[in-house]
Amino acid sequence: MTAQKPARDVRIDFFRGLALIIIFINHTPGNIAGMFTPRMYGLSDAAEIFIFLAGLSSAMAFGRSFGRAGFLAGLGRVAQRVWQLYRAHIGLFIVICAIIIVANRMFAGPNYISQLGIDRFFQDPGGSLIELLSLHYVPHYFDILPLYMLLLAAIPAMVLLARVSPALVVAVSAVLYVGAVAGGWNLTADTTDGRGWFFNPFAWQVLFVVGYGYGAGWFEVPQATRGRIAVAGLYLVFCAALALSLVRLDGGLFAGMRDILEPMARKTDVGPLRLLHFFALAYVVVALLRAAPELITPRGAEPVAIMGRHSLSVFLLGMALSFVGGIVFDQAGTGLLPHLAVNLGGIGLLWAWARGAAWFNGQPWKSGRGRAAAPVPAFRIRPARTAPMPAPAMARLRLAPRRAL
Repeated sequence: MTAQKPARDVRIDFFRGLALIIIFINHTPGNIAGMFTPRMYGLSDAAEIFIFLAGLSSAMAFGRSFGRAGFLAGLGRVAQRVWQLYRAHIGLFIVICAIIIVANRMFAGPNYISQLGIDRFFQDPGGSLIELLSLHYVPHYFDILPLYMLLLAAIPAMVLLARVSPALVVAVSAVLYVGAVAGGWNLTADTTDGRGWFFNPFAWQVLFVVGYGYGAGWFEVPQATRGRIAVAGLYLVFCAALALSLVRLDGGLFAGMRDILEPMARKTDVGPLRLLHFFALAYVVVALLRAAPELITPRGAEPVAIMGRHSLSVFLLGMALSFVGGIVFDQAGTGLLPHLAVNLGGIGLLWAWARGAAWFNGQPWKSGRGRAAAPVPAFRIRPARTAPMPAPAMARLRLAPRRAL
């Protein structure tokens, strides 16, 4: 008898689906809807949510595999997922390149190769392809999946260190984070100009590790008190003012401190102010859901949660649709109708894609759960229209007794 698979937490799927919707909106060039996403009113954005939840869900999925099936089996499962992400990364790049080629041939306007910053690939496809495959060439717009791959690949080492002490994992994570922020540690994203990865893995791993530790039970969120909620709320207000000042008001109230504050809120290294903003926001959300769990119910959250359950395929489609949406704005303008078409149509396609993925994953052709399949009564034999069966053959025919399910 196999162990029952633990039920999924609809809250995790809901927030992951919400992050995917925000990522789609924010990655669409010229999208006014991006003005209403969290990045405009705080320091962290959907990327922090995505990586934190990736760590949390990895602890529940891969961490349990190591404990249940052994280290080698857990290592194999992680390797399988990393390979899946690698193929998705290369496939996404090829699809976007194909869209760019078609758009440049069909439409007048911007050169989408230059707009995306992948001129190097089209100028030197041979050399660039080799470095793309080895992750030595990580173009902008294609940097989240390589980060995710490296974080997953680190899970076996985290498991081994945690067997000594979970505190050892946290300590190593802290050293890497400080090295990234203060020491400039990073990986090379392009050997021609020496730029580093936009999502610095030495810095972003801290969110993954905290999420993993929370999912593995290494630590818990402190109980909410009025004082803690007040402190977190005040910091969120401060970050909202800071974000609006730096991004929209060209310095504003904090103009004199701009050179100090900007590095501390930088996205590439998940600056300390940015990291603390995410933790404060997460703390308030967790406290709110503990006080009012009915805010997220399985039925009410399902339209968004289903996208979170199929996050990889929805993410890939969202990235492609974001680029197509930018082309639509270039050709049709940025009026109300194009915005409604791009945003509502795009989100609708993401939802439909997730529903389709759920249907395929259910394999209704095996279980007979497909809507189009007509029920067939068990052990029902229709009268034959041909000549009667000879008596000896009929004597050999027996119906097995129906077993109870």
